[in-house]
Amino acid sequence: MLDALVVGAGPSGSRTAWNLAKAGYDTVLIDTAEIIGEPCQCAGLITPRTFDYLGYERPILQEMDGARLWGPKDSYLDFRASETKALVIDRPDLDRSIANKAVDSGAKLLHGHTYLGHEKIDGGIRSEIKNKDGKFTLESKLLFGSDGPLSRVAKNSGIRAKREILTAFGADVEGYQGRDNHVDLFVGSDLAPRFFGWGIPTGPNEGRIGLATTLPHRPMSFFRDYFRKGAPSKLLGGAKIVNLISGMIPFGTANPSYTDNVILTGDAAGMAKPTSGGGIYSGLISADAAFEVADRALQLGQFDSKTLSPYQDLLKQRIGGELSKGYHLRKAFLSLNDNQLAEIIEMLGEPNVKKVIEKTGDLDYASLAAFSVLKEQPKFIKFAPLLLKPFI
Repeated sequence: MLDALVVGAGPSGSRTAWNLAKAGYDTVLIDTAEIIGEPCQCAGLITPRTFDYLGYERPILQEMDGARLWGPKDSYLDFRASETKALVIDRPDLDRSIANKAVDSGAKLLHGHTYLGHEKIDGGIRSEIKNKDGKFTLESKLLFGSDGPLSRVAKNSGIRAKREILTAFGADVEGYQGRDNHVDLFVGSDLAPRFFGWGIPTGPNEGRIGLATTLPHRPMSFFRDYFRKGAPSKLLGGAKIVNLISGMIPFGTANPSYTDNVILTGDAAGMAKPTSGGGIYSGLISADAAFEVADRALQLGQFDSKTLSPYQDLLKQRIGGELSKGYHLRKAFLSLNDNQLAEIIEMLGEPNVKKVIEKTGDLDYASLAAFSVLKEQPKFIKFAPLLLKPFI
């Protein structure tokens, strides 16, 4: 019987397998994809602390220290910080690099293998797996669900979470007329209702554009409009689509994120940040927390829910507070109409407020900038009293 079966070789799953294998545990990591990281389902924007947390770096396509915000009624704002705030990376390369770390540490990686379901057996879990040759089973003491927003492991384990699911659609393009070291962000009901759109320079005359939204809105129709009208069209004149990207973003932490013999990590556990949709950094945090709990369980030989329950406390201590604040910030954002968004963008341009944003802006900890802006300009509270809730 394996010590651990990890389903999903994204960053959180591969990090979990890496930790387990490095500690000497018999670990198998499986992923549906034949090539890890493909197809890409991410905009590929991380903070520098993500590499610090990983303990190594991968190639960087662009360093970002600025942002341009395009909003309703021709509202516009340009930020420029004095330090690098974000890094544009090759996301499939990052996924493969972490999976390779797991393999180098002793984990067995199975490409093109799909988890179908599992059942409890004496001492562990029997999982049914499918590959191109047929079906087979693997037995493990622990099962880790790192299989994304529609986690089959979570469903088969009876773990439910109240979630908001966003659908995202985008593309890598040639002919993107962005500004070096600047991310373009698009907000408003005509551009990206209930979330935002993005344009990210990835190289000379190249970029990654897209948006995310919620049903009943369809991101593909708004994406097409980016080439024809509004602020995005100003940056995409004559641009050519090279590669399409699509995915899902889940908001809402699974609580609990574990049950007997099972632990969820990453998007399966609801680690995506409600403010940015990013989940790599928080997913890595969940992977390390999962390992710490699993390590103790494996040493004790006990895999019941009570033994695994410290996992939820670790998530709360390490990232849960920020995810909760992000949830309230998102609720406040959803309460705004286009006129209010335009007014807010104008107020954000006030020199003292803009300076605060440039100093405190952080993709991983957006609540810091939100609190700092509220402190600098209390008039923002008139738009959404919900903004105060995370900070009192």
